[in-house]
Amino acid sequence: MLRVLLAEAELERVPADIAGHPVVRRHAQAQDKRPGQLILDQNHHGAALRGLPDGERRGRPDIVHYTLLSLLESPLCKQGGLEVAIHTRHGELLRIRPDTRLPRGEQRFAGLMAKVLTEGRSQDKEPLLWMEATCEPAEALQRFATGPVVRLDEGGTPVDGASFAALADGGELTVVLGAFPSGPFSAAWQTAVPTAVAVFPQPLNAWAVAAECCAWFRAARA
Repeated sequence: MLRVLLAEAELERVPADIAGHPVVRRHAQAQDKRPGQLILDQNHHGAALRGLPDGERRGRPDIVHYTLLSLLESPLCKQGGLEVAIHTRHGELLRIRPDTRLPRGEQRFAGLMAKVLTEGRSQDKEPLLWMEATCEPAEALQRFATGPVVRLDEGGTPVDGASFAALADGGELTVVLGAFPSGPFSAAWQTAVPTAVAVFPQPLNAWAVAAECCAWFRAARA
């Protein structure tokens, strides 16, 4: 089983600090929602983000969306060989059933994730997505990881398909994949997962890395 944890995911509701900003108010009015019911998004709230700490890095739900689509639609997932979770910048650990069919449209995806972050689950009974806990990286790993745990980082030890699959112990491997636009992992994640490997020597989009890992792991299982 390959387990993929999307770490430091830039997925959050609009913070109260910028709820009154004109671009946020306009977007909320257009969606007939309150600002706190919206997912922070650079496409809609870019001007407001300049007033937030780490504003250049925040408001990127598209990274989570595209990476989840890549993972959940992979042959490895459809064969029952993949588990996925999300750990946000605010420490929410979100779990997702492997058979989930996510909305393809960005607006519907944002609405779904806003519901999960607000209410704790996507549905009342047998939810497809749910918030398991709010926790630090080390606890998130305790809750989710099985087998060896490695961090995916272009500065890590280079691996190819064979050496990546060889990282697994008894067929179990957990990889921590950054779901943020640029820059290094936080110190907390580097401490929690000191072993880093690189699937390519240059930066790649998170969804490209996810697809490569799934393909390599599936090939090793064949």
